[in-house]
Amino acid sequence: MTRCRVAIVGAGITGLAAAAWLELDGGVSELRVLEADTRPGGKVRSEAVDGHVLEWGPQGFLDSAPDTLELVDAVGLGAELVRADERGADRFIVRGGRLRRVPTSPLAFLTSDILELGGRLRVLAEPFGQRRPQGDESVFDFARRRIGHRAAEILVDAMVTGVFAGDSRDLSLSATFPRMAAMEAEHGSLTRAMLARMAAARREGRHGGGPAGPAGTLTTFRRGMNRLPERLAQRLGDRLLLNARLSRLERTAEGFHLRGEGVDLMADSVLLSLPAHATARLVAEHAPAAVPALEAMTTAPIAVHMASYRDRAAFRRPLDGFGFLVPGVEDLGILGTLFCHAIFPGQAPEGSLFLRTMVGGARDPDGARLADDALDGVVGDALNQVLGGRPKPDRRWIVRWPEGIAQYRLGHLERVAVVEGAVRGAGLEVAGSPYRGVSVNDCIRQAREAARRITARLT
Repeated sequence: MTRCRVAIVGAGITGLAAAAWLELDGGVSELRVLEADTRPGGKVRSEAVDGHVLEWGPQGFLDSAPDTLELVDAVGLGAELVRADERGADRFIVRGGRLRRVPTSPLAFLTSDILELGGRLRVLAEPFGQRRPQGDESVFDFARRRIGHRAAEILVDAMVTGVFAGDSRDLSLSATFPRMAAMEAEHGSLTRAMLARMAAARREGRHGGGPAGPAGTLTTFRRGMNRLPERLAQRLGDRLLLNARLSRLERTAEGFHLRGEGVDLMADSVLLSLPAHATARLVAEHAPAAVPALEAMTTAPIAVHMASYRDRAAFRRPLDGFGFLVPGVEDLGILGTLFCHAIFPGQAPEGSLFLRTMVGGARDPDGARLADDALDGVVGDALNQVLGGRPKPDRRWIVRWPEGIAQYRLGHLERVAVVEGAVRGAGLEVAGSPYRGVSVNDCIRQAREAARRITARLT
């Protein structure tokens, strides 16, 4: 049996970051990280193939998150950061089967074709929107109340698709976009809140960001996002235990006893950075009140379809920009497509097109389970309708995530509060994408907060 001060169960980005923060912030080095898989990193995974950088999970992170940048610098990866190319600045939304450029200023919005004139005028009337009702509210209902039905089903639904692959009518505003909820609560209007933020930013000489979150540029590493978990795992050395399948977590007078395949460990404190259903199984004996809330947390399956074309003119439409998102009302069979060759030119052979299309999500879970040929057909049909042409890709890769993205459905924060209260009462910690944010930045922030609580408990 091995003894340590802290055991972290799960070597995704949350668990790996928590181990680093325990050392960097708290000076705790007597720790172990347990991972059931053969490799660390969870959904953060990159693969280099013939000049392509294939991202199995997140394409990058926004460079405005201080915790992430601090961690990157602390582990010596700051020099490897790569920001998105200016060619990837333009973003698009599909409406009526056509790409519509997302405007970046009020004047551009007023003259754009992203919504019909009536829909655009309704957005401008946002300061006169209805007051927020009591209780939790869906993202769609919030948007419909503030900026109108048409903007809610096109603009906001597309945003929810891009972040959560979810249904805006089912997801909680306060859990998914807490900044929006806070801005309305403080200022009574998103417009007034934006004006206040812009004024404050000018006084401080910085950029004010957007209504849904912080400003920032999509950022990755020269060899892909996997560089961060790879470096964090290297720092752990033999303190990272792979193929370690935890089956039982017991509380004893000496601490926590972790047992399972390849695991026999005593720890003073334990952090669980696992999917919600796996956490429910492990805490059932110690924090039974947390189990119903954990079991109510769901995920949406995702299939990632990556295709490379040697001919830069393979489609009738030029493919410059970030890519496009598809609102649910368009019913194209896909969630959206990234133009990877334009976002990060170093991730594709020069002169080629490299597209990354997402299929599935909360509205169409069966889409993520399609056979490869059927998935090729769905993606090909959608790209043909939106981009024009149906060229056969020279290379194609498919990755599936049966438990893709956590869905923060109505009442999510209440469930999180129940889980956190119950597990902390039992001397445990939880963190990761099931709880308070699904992005890489959110997971690294949660990891740091959990590490600080553990350090405080140990001392």
